[in-house]
Amino acid sequence: RDDFLTDAYQSELFKDIYVLPPEQTIPEMLEVLFDLKVDAVISDFRLTDAGPVEYNGEQLVEAVLAKRSGFPCFIQTSFDDEALLVADDVNRVYSKIPHAGDGSRAQLLQRVTLQIRHYEERIKAWRDELEQLLSIDRKELSGIQVERILELDEAIERNIGLDDPVAKQAKRDLLNDDNLSSHHAELVGKAEELIAQMRNTLDD
Repeated sequence: RDDFLTDAYQSELFKDIYVLPPEQTIPEMLEVLFDLKVDAVISDFRLTDAGPVEYNGEQLVEAVLAKRSGFPCFIQTSFDDEALLVADDVNRVYSKIPHAGDGSRAQLLQRVTLQIRHYEERIKAWRDELEQLLSIDRKELSGIQVERILELDEAIERNIGLDDPVAKQAKRDLLNDDNLSSHHAELVGKAEELIAQMRNTLDD
């Protein structure tokens, strides 16, 4: 709705705002969203009202989260009762129709900015911890530290949508095998590449 878009612009909370028609398929829609490097997604629920698509806003949000766990996603709709029935998380559903004096639209905009901040801060904290652990000589790493490296690496991959993650067991083997120094260098290289991707994600 135009009034929502106006409110979003006037809030001055967002640098860029994209209004996108739904693509015919979810993969096509995801490609558009990720190419734009958006910080959050706010979707209508009944996307069929905007085009010939076979998915709704909840299905789109679930697809985004399957690629990027924890990504800030919201649904705003005139059919909030219907959306609430199928939503995996009812807290991301907001009504398009502002009720008198309840500040629901302003609350949504504030929550979007908060979710973006929390998402970015969480990834940065993981990145900093991973960098610190990777700076330790491999032979001095404890079992707990190795497992933490694997946990952090896996969490980051899930959250930034890495297309080609290294299997967790393979990482564990590379970290623990004293005879695989070249493979260890490969693992460190992949970890550094992952950290670089995080920096690009946060900077963009």
